[in-house]
Amino acid sequence: MGTNQDTVTDCHRMATLYLNHPPEPRLSVLAIRWYEKALKLDPENVESYLGLARAYHHLGQSEQALQCCDQAIALEPDSLAARYFACMLQIPIIYRTQQEVLSSRHRYHSQLLELHQRLQKAPTQAVAELATVVGTVSPFYLIYQGHNDTELQRLYGDVVCHIMAARYPQWSYQRPLPFPKTSVHNATEPLRIGIVFGHFHNHSVWKVILKGWLQHLNHEQFQLLGYSLGTKKDHATDLARSLLHSYTDGTRSIEAWGQIISTDHPHVLLYPEVSMDKISIQLSALRLAPIQCTTWGTYVTSGLPTMDYYLSGELLEPRNAQHHHTEKLIRLPNLSIHYTPLQVTGADLQRQAYGLRSSSVVYLCLQSLFKYLPHYDRIYPQIAKAVGDCQFVFLKHKSSEALTRIFENRLRPAFSDAELDMDQFVVMQPTLSDTDYHRLNALGDIFLDSIGVAGTTTTLEAITHNLPVVTMPGEFVRGRVSSAILQQMGVVSTVATSVEHYGEIAICLGRNKHWRQVVTEQMAQNKHRLYDDLSCVEALEKSFFTFLEQTPVSQHVL
Repeated sequence: MGTNQDTVTDCHRMATLYLNHPPEPRLSVLAIRWYEKALKLDPENVESYLGLARAYHHLGQSEQALQCCDQAIALEPDSLAARYFACMLQIPIIYRTQQEVLSSRHRYHSQLLELHQRLQKAPTQAVAELATVVGTVSPFYLIYQGHNDTELQRLYGDVVCHIMAARYPQWSYQRPLPFPKTSVHNATEPLRIGIVFGHFHNHSVWKVILKGWLQHLNHEQFQLLGYSLGTKKDHATDLARSLLHSYTDGTRSIEAWGQIISTDHPHVLLYPEVSMDKISIQLSALRLAPIQCTTWGTYVTSGLPTMDYYLSGELLEPRNAQHHHTEKLIRLPNLSIHYTPLQVTGADLQRQAYGLRSSSVVYLCLQSLFKYLPHYDRIYPQIAKAVGDCQFVFLKHKSSEALTRIFENRLRPAFSDAELDMDQFVVMQPTLSDTDYHRLNALGDIFLDSIGVAGTTTTLEAITHNLPVVTMPGEFVRGRVSSAILQQMGVVSTVATSVEHYGEIAICLGRNKHWRQVVTEQMAQNKHRLYDDLSCVEALEKSFFTFLEQTPVSQHVL
């Protein structure tokens, strides 16, 4: 691997390629080899140690990841980047035990407090240099622990905004509206709504939230300005272009993006999500418009003082939900989305093509593996014990075979404790094309939602195939989406009130074919209630005007 002419930079480039875009999941381990080669070339390179830490973390080897951070800190005790990495990598992607959830959460909180204190004392220049690290690693997986993250997110938001303000002070202050308040409703020009997004493609946030809004916002009242931060393009990208008055894309620096966006003078800047990619995280921590908001595509409060509003749905949020958000919560009607159903056909393959028995009751468990907590592993063998001939279909991690093995090794003892052979009941599917994914849905009998962090796109697409959905609403928006979907449909007989009740519903659906058929028919008859809901778009339009009325105004008109 590699040649004598390889430089440290070459090694880092290859490592990043295998980490982020491996030709196949089992090859992601080669990222470690490339970082190790970089360290042989330069044994005291802190960047190599931090890259190696990220690679180990991605492969589920948290202990080794944190050891690399410690080595980086030993080399440069004053390195804020090393401290930043050591903090953010405390949260594993997939847990081996429930205790690991609690211990990692405690360590993250402790490290975040320490990082916050160090930043307050550090010279401004040292803090500013950390801006390039923001978003490289982040607490993305924190929300999948199932706890109240509001105060942790608030602290994290203070940290990243402090860093970004040190580097870009010109975008660190509140920006006034560029026209008199009296002309808000009678403006001669449309209100400019900027959309900053890294996934203008067939991504879940695009499909569920953003597409319907852009299709149905009044294009005479609102000028929609798209800023595409990502590189992936498909048919959805073309649709997005057609719905936006302007569309700016390309690989650009933060300075370039900040200049482009601020020069366009958007009245409102909408970030559909602020946790999935580096550039979105960095830009969202700046103040580029008078009004800035995010949506429940982030699944949790951003914690960012630069975010003014959190757009969510009335059915998605519990009564006390404002306490879960640092932004002002806006409850749009129902689910908050104008969703158009997929056009799908029935299965044109047999179950055997997916490793499934024709005789089995097939439970589809199609969430990302990091949504499944160890605390709930026992549910699956309990169902298997009661139903008998059944199979649970999970999806392998799309870029790391090592993470898939952690999940399998964790789940196996739960079946063994129930005196069952996991291999007779669990089928791990590789990453599927959209076509194969829908074929699989058409072959399933029951959709089992993940507990604590519910499905969204997966649930809506299961409903397209009329599958009964077993779910249990949680305390926070991220755990309530599937139950809200069923509530809007008026099919709530499969919404559980406890973990035990969840298991009972899943067992009953598996054993009672008649009831399963009744629920399937109800899903088919009522799913139209989910689609083409214009009330949320109308409410969104009114909200934009309300935001402007409540925002300070500049003394001049642009």
